[in-house]
Amino acid sequence: MLLLLGGLAAWGIAESVAVATLVTVVELAGLLLIIGIAAPGMGSLDSLLFEGLPPLTDTAVLSGIVMGAFLAFYAFIGFEDMVNIAEEVRQPERNLPRAILLALLISSVLYLLVSLAAITSLPVDRLAAADAPLALLYESVTDRKPVLITLISMIAVVNGALIQIIMASRVCYGMARLRWLPACFGQVHPRRQTPLVATVTVTVLVLLAALWFPIQSLAKATSFFLLIVFALVNLSLWRLKGRTAAGRHDTFRVPRWVPATGFFASVIFVVLQAMLELAG
Repeated sequence: MLLLLGGLAAWGIAESVAVATLVTVVELAGLLLIIGIAAPGMGSLDSLLFEGLPPLTDTAVLSGIVMGAFLAFYAFIGFEDMVNIAEEVRQPERNLPRAILLALLISSVLYLLVSLAAITSLPVDRLAAADAPLALLYESVTDRKPVLITLISMIAVVNGALIQIIMASRVCYGMARLRWLPACFGQVHPRRQTPLVATVTVTVLVLLAALWFPIQSLAKATSFFLLIVFALVNLSLWRLKGRTAAGRHDTFRVPRWVPATGFFASVIFVVLQAMLELAG
C-alpha cells in the first residue's frame, strides 16, 4: 500500500490531492456515523461530567492526562503540512491561513464529539482495554459486525500516510533548493512536476519505519520530535517578529505573544513527557 501511495505522490499533486479529498470525505462520514449512532446515549453527559470525572489531585490521574494528551498530539499532525505545498496553491497568503484554522476547528469539534460519544456509550474500562475502541462502540450500539467502520479506519490510515509522504518530500525538496541536502532531492520530474527522488526516498523510509517499529512507539516518537520542531519554529517566529521592520505589510502578521505561547506550551509537553518516561 505504501508503494502505491508513493507512486501516486510521484505521479502528480493534483491526483494526490483528489484522492486525499475523497478519502477525507469517507473519514468524515465514518466519524459522523459514530456520532450519529451514539447520539441517544449523550443524554447522560451531564451526570458523567459531574460524577465521572477523576480526582485531579491524584498524581497518577494527572500523569495519565499528560501522557494521553502527548499521544493525542499525534492526531493533530497534518495541519502544518499545508504550508509545504504553498508553491502549488493559488493565493497561498490568503488561502493557507484560512485552510489551517478551518481544518483545525472542524477536526477539534469532531474529535470532541467522537470522544463524548464513546464515553457515554461504553464504560471507560472497556474502551481502554479495546484494541479498536470505535469498532467496539459500533458493534455494541448496533449489534452488527463492525465491518464498515473497520474499512473506514483502514482508509483513514491510508490518507494519513499519503499526506505525510507528500509533505516530507516537499520538505526535502525545499532543503535541497537551499543546499541543505544533496541537489538530487531538488530534482523535479519534467512532465509530472513532482520531486521524484525526494518522494521515492521518503516512501522507502516510511516503509522501513512501518515494518520495524510498533505503531504506538512511532506515534510517541513522532509527537516528541514534532513538539521540539514546533517549539523551535515558534521561537524562530518570535525572533523574526522582533526584527521585522515596522510598517511592513509583506510579511506574516501575528502578535509576538502567540509564538511565545506556542513555544512554552510545546516545551512544557516535551519536558513533562520526558520526566514521565524516565520515572516510568
